[in-house]
Amino acid sequence: MLYQQKQYPFYNPVLVRISIGTCDLTVNYVESLDQSCVEFSHSHDCYEVYYCLSGEQHIYINGTIHTLRAGDFSVIRPEIRHNTNYEPNTLKSYLVFVFTPPTSSVSKSKNAHAEGDFFSEILKYFEKNPFYVGSDKFNCSSIISKMESEIQKNYPGQDQMICALYQEYLISIFRNLDHVENNKSISSNRNLAIQITKYMHSNYYKQISLQDIANVFYVSPRHINRVFEEYFGTSFKRSLNIYRLNYAKNYLIDTDYSVEKVALLVGFSSPKMLYQLFRELEDMTVAEYRKLHCRASLPPSDTCSDDCAICT
Repeated sequence: MLYQQKQYPFYNPVLVRISIGTCDLTVNYVESLDQSCVEFSHSHDCYEVYYCLSGEQHIYINGTIHTLRAGDFSVIRPEIRHNTNYEPNTLKSYLVFVFTPPTSSVSKSKNAHAEGDFFSEILKYFEKNPFYVGSDKFNCSSIISKMESEIQKNYPGQDQMICALYQEYLISIFRNLDHVENNKSISSNRNLAIQITKYMHSNYYKQISLQDIANVFYVSPRHINRVFEEYFGTSFKRSLNIYRLNYAKNYLIDTDYSVEKVALLVGFSSPKMLYQLFRELEDMTVAEYRKLHCRASLPPSDTCSDDCAICT
């Protein structure tokens, strides 16, 4: 009888280049293995991920044995000696995923902050820790099933789909690393202009200044104005006042609040700006706007009286 390692169709020796955040990396090799695999103790300049799919896997990392059961995984950084213990009578199946990290964890974008990039945080973790062993909370096994199906078949767009699945698998694996902090600061690869407008929609009624916005998004006031000019062709202050004007319309139509009260409710320090903007942008006075929309909301047979509480 000749003992040999079983060969599975889930094997991809092709170098696949993927990007995670601002980091590029190369997937060197992916394969599904079982208890018939004989593995010698080794180290290399790649990261290696072992994911236990079934059974029980014993793996030596830096001379210490660790037990992986279904849904457990280990990530081993480059130059760390390791191997799976050969136990031919212990049924198991597992995935080996090997990838080469970028030559530098520094972002390839001159304007991006590496500390705000997810994968850069992962690399920082492994600069201090030789390996990680943990349990999968993000159902990576379902991604593995998709990877296996894609590798075995030859559908159009196969290379692109494999690339996307590799990326999804690694991101999901690394999301399990509970020692890696989730950096919630605003990273520069987000659309800052849109993020600021979202904040303005939520806070227009407050006395927010350009400096307040700059503090929230960790940038300078000058940068905020520059972003608005480039993206919207207008200034932050002008945009905020237009938001306030439009939100004021709701109060003018739905309530009998005085113009002074409406102005304060939408964030103007006085009603003067509201009056000016109405004349400039709506080509009518506040009173004319109120009367127009009050009448429009009435049934055709009714008319707005001269002493209407909303119009006057």
